[in-house]
Amino acid sequence: MKQRPMQMPITLNVEVVHGDIRDIKTSAVVVGHYRGLPPVRAVGALDQALEFWISKAVKRGMIGGGLGEVFLIPNTQKSIAASTVILAGMGEYGRFNREDLDLLFANVTYGVTALGWREFSTVVVGSGEGNLSLDQAIEGMLVGVGSALRRLKDQGHLETLQIVEYDKDRFKAILKVLEKIKNNGDGSLTVRLTTRELSKRTHRRKPSKPEHLDAMKGSRITIERDRDVFRFSAIREQAVIPVREITVQSSYAEGAAELLKESRSVEDQQKYGKLLHSYLMPKDFQDMIDVTPLTLMVDRSTAAFPWEMAAFEQHGKTIFYGPGRQLTRQFRTILSSPPGLTAPMTVERLRVLVIADPAPEAELQLPGAREEGRAVVRIMQNMKEGQGLNITIEQRIGVNECDPVELLALILSEEFDLIHYSGHGDFDEKNPARSGWIFGKENILSARDIFRARLVPRLIFANACFSGVVRSGKPFTLQESNRNLAGLAQAFFERGVQNYVGIGWPVNDAAALEFAKIFYSETLSGNELGSSLSKAREAILTSGSTWGAYQHYGQATAKLIVQSGKNSDDNL
Repeated sequence: MKQRPMQMPITLNVEVVHGDIRDIKTSAVVVGHYRGLPPVRAVGALDQALEFWISKAVKRGMIGGGLGEVFLIPNTQKSIAASTVILAGMGEYGRFNREDLDLLFANVTYGVTALGWREFSTVVVGSGEGNLSLDQAIEGMLVGVGSALRRLKDQGHLETLQIVEYDKDRFKAILKVLEKIKNNGDGSLTVRLTTRELSKRTHRRKPSKPEHLDAMKGSRITIERDRDVFRFSAIREQAVIPVREITVQSSYAEGAAELLKESRSVEDQQKYGKLLHSYLMPKDFQDMIDVTPLTLMVDRSTAAFPWEMAAFEQHGKTIFYGPGRQLTRQFRTILSSPPGLTAPMTVERLRVLVIADPAPEAELQLPGAREEGRAVVRIMQNMKEGQGLNITIEQRIGVNECDPVELLALILSEEFDLIHYSGHGDFDEKNPARSGWIFGKENILSARDIFRARLVPRLIFANACFSGVVRSGKPFTLQESNRNLAGLAQAFFERGVQNYVGIGWPVNDAAALEFAKIFYSETLSGNELGSSLSKAREAILTSGSTWGAYQHYGQATAKLIVQSGKNSDDNL
């Protein structure tokens, strides 16, 4: 039998340091960062010390966090003891594994040694609750460093790896794991182990927070699908649940979704909502679902289900995901904000454009859309007069007021905070960039056309019905309609829009008007989008399935406007 070649022996000084990662004087401190998530735990502490630079970079799409990506942030303000912060990309949460950790620390080692540094400091990456064990994480870090040093040979040298831990009990646990590795090693990596206690810095500058930065609020659950196999993973600030696979008969799941769409009574909605929850959602995700707001990361396949209407029993009461957990959706394919500018937030000032029923063809006209457009304008006017808000409203209702060229010129020359659209929508799977709002059979105003504007709106509210009349003349199924909504919303997100509210199937006109009334009354009072949508859904819960059709893609904690005297940290 051919023997495996002996690995080149590596000697590494490992120093376990008890203290705050912000207080260690070193060339670089390394922390792991999941793609698209705001900073929490160790990253959050460094972010705060760096005047929230990391949060700002994540929000603007400057930092991706893809697996193995290494991003260096110089400490120019001297707000921490280290010279540089290294963000090590962990990819999507719930998927990070031991092999990924090897790759990550190999890349970090390549980067550090290329800069001529002989040491770096790190927390134990990947060992959060529900992820890698402490043993797996420490071993993976060492294997990654060792593999990089072997490949580098004499081209790079690392003398010391410092592992920093603030919690005393966890510090002792890390030391115990390293002692075991030191004593039971196979000779390929020799660990020289020392410990040190950091003195605490007593004079920390209080950081400013000049703009809204997303916090890790609530829970985020990623849902993927491969035919009959659904994959779920989840994260909240203190816990990660890695991927769970559920194998189902898709016809049952899709059947429950169709019955929810057709449901008229609350009793039916409860029955089929509980079926959707119990049939698809893993049992150990209940703790994640119990946290508000609940964000689902979906693609077009998993977006096809009416998750807002999924329900579970708690303390004798039925709780729907939508109203009960302020459900918001985001896209797996856009895990960090796309580049683009939104109109600057101002207190009590809003510019609104309302577009309703723009198509000239009789078969495309929607009298209910015109009524909705006028009702939205009335709601805005009443809020403006009743609360003294500075709201400027442009309205284009009916074909005579909806010349596409004039509207495009208006959008490109003005800076609207909110665009409300009511009419038909279209999504072209083969050419997503041409998807948009229907202004006529031969005239579609696309996301690409509309948002060549210098600044994009904070919110788009689109009662854009996907009826199929433009293409085949046949109504879309629930799956098709929801996928179309997701695709159209994504097209707008790719132009920089951060919040999009749309409908997954045709809605009842009266219920839609009531929904819009409650939603705008709440948001224009300075409330968050998630809670505003929750109250609007609750208000029409007994009016058939219309409440479940409304889907929000974006941030549940975002605000459209900030009233005087209200907390302005969570604006859009």
